[in-house]
Amino acid sequence: MSSEARQHLTSTLRARLTLWYLAILTFSLVLFAGLLYFWLAYNLYRHHDEELTEEATRLSASLAGVPLNDQTVGAVLKTSRGEPGFVMLRDPRGALLYRSDSLGQLDPALGQHEAFVHATMQTGTHPQFFTAEVPSGIIRFMCVPLGTPATEYLQVGIVLGDVRSTLGSVRLLSWVLIPLVLVLTSSGGLLIARRALLPIESINRTLQAIQAADLSRRIDVHTTDEELAELVTTLNALLARLERAFASMREFAGDVSHQLQTPLTVMKGSLDVALAAPRDAPRFERLLHELQEEVEDMSAIIADLGRLSVADLPPSRQGVSPIDLSRAWRDASELIAALGEAKGVHVQSDIDEQMSAWGDEVRLKQVVLNLGDNGVKFTEPGGRVTIAATRDADWAVLQVSDTGIGIAAEDLSRVFQRFYRAAQPANSAPGTGLGLAIAKRIVEAHGGTIAVESTYGQGTHFTARLPLAITPVAAR
Repeated sequence: MSSEARQHLTSTLRARLTLWYLAILTFSLVLFAGLLYFWLAYNLYRHHDEELTEEATRLSASLAGVPLNDQTVGAVLKTSRGEPGFVMLRDPRGALLYRSDSLGQLDPALGQHEAFVHATMQTGTHPQFFTAEVPSGIIRFMCVPLGTPATEYLQVGIVLGDVRSTLGSVRLLSWVLIPLVLVLTSSGGLLIARRALLPIESINRTLQAIQAADLSRRIDVHTTDEELAELVTTLNALLARLERAFASMREFAGDVSHQLQTPLTVMKGSLDVALAAPRDAPRFERLLHELQEEVEDMSAIIADLGRLSVADLPPSRQGVSPIDLSRAWRDASELIAALGEAKGVHVQSDIDEQMSAWGDEVRLKQVVLNLGDNGVKFTEPGGRVTIAATRDADWAVLQVSDTGIGIAAEDLSRVFQRFYRAAQPANSAPGTGLGLAIAKRIVEAHGGTIAVESTYGQGTHFTARLPLAITPVAAR
């Protein structure tokens, strides 16, 4: 298999899941087969070792106090419940003192085998088990010392029978069955992985079919899996937000086009008149003033559009401490007071101390500037604008009121829309219709809310609520 084929085989989640499943299953089966083999071998050998221990104990008791030589040992063993199958007697150096007739008939040279000599020299005072292979099979021996200190060593053996054949069968079955099980389970693993990933494939096909022009479609996958159900819910919520965002972008592009079209038309008309008319200095000066006013209007619109584009960005926490909200709003109130003084509108402010919040100080100050400027703009000279900020549990409550012309009831629901402009006093400077929309986005981006109440002809009251930070900031 080429490297590209192997890479493609492991590039899919289905293949990787199957490979991981096979790896874990292989490890489990090998571990199980190994434990089974060693457990079976231990118990089979232990069964024969118990028989050898019992036989060696009986023979040791029969030989106690008897002069140990070839004739006496044979006579004692023959009268001790019959002569056992395989018995040898050796001195501490491993020399053979006695060998049963059955061993001699089985293999005349067996008594000189190095394993028996070595076992005698290694036994010491503790019994030792070992095996010897003869033409007729495998014999399990036990070597025990006689006397204290040991002067001779008794070696008793029995045929293991089918122990090794049984263990061999276990090994053979393991080598055959484990690959067979892996082959069968790999097919099942692929099938299970495929069925488990079918909802994800359906989600992928749906997302590929959804284009920017058709964001109204939703993922419709019926599944009982909690994780997949949560994923589908999250993706559908994301698609809903994208649909609203694209709709807002289209509406925004249309609004901007409409707002910029008027000053551009005026500028183009003024330039056409200026180019076609005689070079009259007073008329040129008037046309230049008109162009200047339109350029200022366009600059104001573009500046507000820039502020609007970042107004709803989430506030950052780059610093280690929250901002001093009281100081920021107090500074903004002073600027509004200067605007009111220039127009003859009295501005009164009352800001509670030690209010702090997480967020962008410049943008939070812009909320007061936009609401206060709106109040001054729509209030006749001699009127009043009040800016108050108080603490309400874990919230900062900002209230901006004016005694201006107010807003008609049918227009209240539209005041926070982009480019909306209510009726303006004749002596007020025209706005861009973006100030309140910017204030609303800033407040909501900081986790707050904003509302408006107004009575036409009597004034307007704005209320904004922002969550406070837990750690207070000392007043400066």
